[in-house]
Amino acid sequence: MEQKDFAVADLRLDGTNPRHAVPTPTTREAIAALLGKDPEKLLRLAQDIAQKGVNPTEFPIVVFEDDQAVVIEGNRRIAALKALTDPHLVEDPRLRQMFAITARRHSYPQSVRCVVAESREEARHWITLRHTGENEGVGIQPWTTEQKTRFAEKKSPTEKALRFMQQVSEWYSEDKDLLQNIEIVRSTRLTTLARLLADPKVRNSLGFDFRDEGILAEYEPEAMHNSVRRLMSDLATHLSVSRVKSKDQRGEYLGAIKDDLPQNSQRLTQPRFVPKQSSVAVLGATEAQRRIPEPARATAPAANRVQQDKRVFQNVVVRNMSPRTAKVLNEAKKVTIADSPNVAAILIRAVIDIAVTEAAERQGWRRRQDKLRDRIGVALRHIDPENSDKQLDEARRMSQNDGALSVKNLHSFMHQWDVNPMIVDITTLSMVYTPMLLKLDEFLGENP
Repeated sequence: MEQKDFAVADLRLDGTNPRHAVPTPTTREAIAALLGKDPEKLLRLAQDIAQKGVNPTEFPIVVFEDDQAVVIEGNRRIAALKALTDPHLVEDPRLRQMFAITARRHSYPQSVRCVVAESREEARHWITLRHTGENEGVGIQPWTTEQKTRFAEKKSPTEKALRFMQQVSEWYSEDKDLLQNIEIVRSTRLTTLARLLADPKVRNSLGFDFRDEGILAEYEPEAMHNSVRRLMSDLATHLSVSRVKSKDQRGEYLGAIKDDLPQNSQRLTQPRFVPKQSSVAVLGATEAQRRIPEPARATAPAANRVQQDKRVFQNVVVRNMSPRTAKVLNEAKKVTIADSPNVAAILIRAVIDIAVTEAAERQGWRRRQDKLRDRIGVALRHIDPENSDKQLDEARRMSQNDGALSVKNLHSFMHQWDVNPMIVDITTLSMVYTPMLLKLDEFLGENP
């Protein structure tokens, strides 16, 4: 098979693409079928291609049929490019606008290098290997969870689980049984531990939380020792992922080990920040030395500056939202987080909900508005269509994922009697959503 450059307009999408249950004889039908499965994924692919180009390590495969170059591998990439080239191929008005905005802002590829096969049969072997798994070593062999985590260099749940195990290994380096169980968990139950630690109720009960450059500890290590021993012992023996899949199951597990959990009477008045690079040294420091130093707080990312916001949304001033929304915000800003953490947590959820709901009603954003998560997502997509504003990255991540401090946890602050919001979590949420509220207010001023 040879390689050849093709203009995007000269490529025809496969009308018999295995991704679709029925044939899609036209470009518009093929794009509609791809968008119908998950419109946001194809849009994100188009945005990535517009910014970074087409993946140079994987060429689309084409065959000539009826004198036309038909794409038989790589239809999503070519469909994304076609939608950028001609947004009118996209039926949904909102998505069409998003593709058009992306096309205007970037110089996306007009041609694509493809591999030309003599026939579909000639390409079948390679397409099979691309899409059907390992095939006893002949196909693509996926990375293990730990391998993916080492490569990713991002704060994924498994990365956090590995970081937690490294930290407790340093804290309790004399506990041989614990260290042995940690190695078993690392090799056999890493994703189970990650699922547990992704639950804020679990982290709150154990007495710690994650930050980009370390861990926040709510207790001294001695107070946490029994709970860590119990957790690692259970994981190394009988605690499988099927027993902690749901929130209710994780709650039941916490109830079963409640006698081993640290007691609230031992909780520190000030969370200790234990940086990754010097965690052992920090354990021997005085209480004052263990706190986050002033220079670190001044330059750390928003999610790490645990002392920055003492009041709910203290830096947010709105000028374009309704008087009622502004009044709710101003009343919320009177609440000191450390003094009233439960009220502060509820008010954060209330302010966010009122603000995005007002914006949706005033702007006529009617689609996907049933849930708060959806309303936040719609607002973020309108104020930052290309997901390029780094100040909104954390709001996007927290609101659209199911991990730590997700919208589910915002709901739990209001609707679950047994949830105890941590001061560091409330402070983080206040800072994370501050840019969104400010930019949403600015958007409403520019789009009355």
